[in-house]
Amino acid sequence: MMKTGFEPNSAPVFEPERRVMHMTLPGIAPSLKVDGGYVRTRLPLMLDGMLHLETNPSVARIRPYPIRIEYASSQTSEVFKMREHTFDLGVELRDGRRIYIDYEPFAIQQERRWIADRTERLQDVARRELGADYAVHDERTLYIQPRFANIKIMYRHMRVKDDEALMVVRRIVAQMGMPTIIAAVRKEAKLRDLRFEVSDLTGQTIVFARALDGVDRVFTALMQMAAMGEISIDLARPFSDASILSEPVV
Repeated sequence: MMKTGFEPNSAPVFEPERRVMHMTLPGIAPSLKVDGGYVRTRLPLMLDGMLHLETNPSVARIRPYPIRIEYASSQTSEVFKMREHTFDLGVELRDGRRIYIDYEPFAIQQERRWIADRTERLQDVARRELGADYAVHDERTLYIQPRFANIKIMYRHMRVKDDEALMVVRRIVAQMGMPTIIAAVRKEAKLRDLRFEVSDLTGQTIVFARALDGVDRVFTALMQMAAMGEISIDLARPFSDASILSEPVV
């Protein structure tokens, strides 16, 4: 049976070069859904694609460069030839479905018309041999605004460790009727302000303290709950106190 890249102890079959003199600069995307905690992306488009997957509660696992697959191609002639292809990502959803994804800038797709033919053939191979879907993502799907700006905000809040705020906000949301708005949750949440403190050498006396006014604990907790699928939040409008919160989409 063909490997899927999701087997235990599977490792990436490809790693982008760390230094390249090219516009498609490699990068690193920290991830809570990847073994090892990060993905080495081969181009900025893929890096931004990772933000979508990290904040999508339907995505359970991500595998970078999971497998190398063969497919029949006639892109340069009328004669079929077997070619190899490595998927950028393998994605497993909570319901068990799997999707293999490649990232190709739209301009490159227009320049290299054979990519459309390759896409059709890889969709067929993924469906028949892997029981999975295959998709090519580009700027037209990744950069829809204000959705992408909201996703970047959500991503920045995902790694904040504040269990107290998360517990309080979860309890308030459970008690409130849905839909509601961020301002209503903030009004009910009784959370102390965070402070930056400096102690003396004994550690017993605080010699300097300053309130961290820019830290919004309620907002951070709501962003984390949305990323985990505990609530749904309206991504079609820029985040604000009026953003609508609703029951999670099953």
